[in-house]
Amino acid sequence: MKNIGIITKRSDPMALEASAQLASWLHENGLKVTVSIETARDAGIDRDIASGVPQSKIPVDCDLVVVIGGDGTFIAATRAVGDRNTPLMGVNVGRLGFLTEVAMDQMISTLSQILSGRYNEEYRTLLDVAVVRNGEQVLKTRVLNDAVVHKEALARMMECNVAIDDVFAFSTRSDGLILSTPTGSTAYALSAGGPIIHPALDAILLVPICPHTLANRPIAVPGNGCVTVTLAHDGLDRLLTLDGQAGFALFDGDKVLVRQSRHKLRVLHAEDRDYFSVLRDKLHWWENPAYRRHT
Repeated sequence: MKNIGIITKRSDPMALEASAQLASWLHENGLKVTVSIETARDAGIDRDIASGVPQSKIPVDCDLVVVIGGDGTFIAATRAVGDRNTPLMGVNVGRLGFLTEVAMDQMISTLSQILSGRYNEEYRTLLDVAVVRNGEQVLKTRVLNDAVVHKEALARMMECNVAIDDVFAFSTRSDGLILSTPTGSTAYALSAGGPIIHPALDAILLVPICPHTLANRPIAVPGNGCVTVTLAHDGLDRLLTLDGQAGFALFDGDKVLVRQSRHKLRVLHAEDRDYFSVLRDKLHWWENPAYRRHT
């Protein structure tokens, strides 16, 4: 790896400081560094240290992109990567950070491992999301975490039918429905009572939001299927929210189609990292110290 990109949460002074530190360290070690034009300006990164380009162009020629921020910044970086095979590594300066999992004080040491070839590579599932209205496709996009069909401000329930591979599965009356990747199972889906799904599992998770009946429970369906959500004709204002960052208005009778994308996102981790250690750290799961001493 010779060309390293940095995507930064520019609204966070700590992220800007870490970006400047990392850019200097990479430059001192003979690597080419690319940041966004805005990050270079806000973090005071000299042109001799890093090239400034539009953020969407950072992954074009880079061998690795380091994301410094929170999970929202990581999702924005995923959009910038698009169909490219550029891997990401996440450094957390947010509150929780399931995607940006590396602590700031471990940023340099973790990146040193990766640059020396001592890392684990993981491929994360993405979902292709489409909206069909009156037989015409009016939206096509991709998400890393989730697509959420939900009502807007009024305190009324929305209704929809859910089919898997054109076979009717269930109807739901609720505040909405989350359609999530395994990666997104630790995001909104977890807050809505869904299970944590290991990223290696081949599944799509469906989680009703505040369902009217307790019979509507979260369900994981095969990842190779197509989930179709058809909205009822109830005249409500509804939205499709994509990775919590973009919204699209939905209308009566609209169909939301969700299926796994053929493209996957490459993520690099330190060699000694494992998924359950991340869960223990982020969720503060209890651990018996006596067990650790005897293993």
